[in-house]
Amino acid sequence: MGSRGPTFVKICGITRLKDARAAVRAGANAVGFVFAKSPRRISPLKASLLAGRLHPSLRKVGVFVDPDIDELFRIVEQVGLDGVQLQGTETPAFLEAIRSRGSSLFLAKVVRATSKKAVESVRDFDVDAIFVDTKDPAQPEAESQRVEVSWLNGLSDVPLVVAGGLDATNVAQVVKEVRPWGVDVSGGVETSPGKKDAAKVQAFVRAVREAEVAVS
Repeated sequence: MGSRGPTFVKICGITRLKDARAAVRAGANAVGFVFAKSPRRISPLKASLLAGRLHPSLRKVGVFVDPDIDELFRIVEQVGLDGVQLQGTETPAFLEAIRSRGSSLFLAKVVRATSKKAVESVRDFDVDAIFVDTKDPAQPEAESQRVEVSWLNGLSDVPLVVAGGLDATNVAQVVKEVRPWGVDVSGGVETSPGKKDAAKVQAFVRAVREAEVAVS
């Protein structure tokens, strides 16, 4: 798949300032704050305190599952989010409603990658990025598994972000084989849910950048 400049790298499930700063030092493009039910869930108040101490160049993305649109925008404003990532059963119409109210927001939709046919639904959404992940949002305690790479063939025109089951040992293969617009990691750089390991974050981003050079 064709690359669109440097691979977008997001470190998700941030709950501590030192972890967000580790993402910045590593060269990540974005961090994710989870506001849905999850072992990595963070309150809007705490997220706002963290976000306010981060460099403005770092994109701050809120992760939601089937949110109430008014509540979503309340959190966007309170935290100062640059984007939202929707992981539930949100419809194209719901996404359009968000776009009409927050046109400057980075808008992403997660498609659950359970089969090649399921992955093909990425074309149903007019968003800035489509995340493909195996995780069932109804089971927030479960860890994601890797997406079957062959299911992503033929989607070079879609701004895909591959998520789930990634770490520093396997992300280079994904970057080389899929050439995605971006990659997203959470559990693969943690010591426990919500607690990142700075060395693992550094190694993950480095693996992405080295893989980019190899395929450029």
